[in-house]
Amino acid sequence: MPAAALVSIIGSVLFLGAFGALNTGLLDSQSYPYQIANFLGAACFTYTALAPFNAGLFITEAAWALIGIYGIITVMRTAKAKSAKKNAATLEGHTPA
Repeated sequence: MPAAALVSIIGSVLFLGAFGALNTGLLDSQSYPYQIANFLGAACFTYTALAPFNAGLFITEAAWALIGIYGIITVMRTAKAKSAKKNAATLEGHTPA
């Protein structure tokens, strides 16, 4: 099996797994597993669009990968803000709401 075929299968499993888990409530869109699976799935398909070059697929999947990176960063920032709020509340002797 060519490497691109294997990479595309992995990408499909990641995309469909994340989408299925989101729709069945197993994952939340603001979770690391969902965002990472989306990013990696898009990265796999971006790779497969290189040879032979498929401009439409490449643009779509490269954009999807960039959006996935943004999603991961957003989850990281949210987690960091929650942690900071919890730590501040703990230092003040309060329990966070």
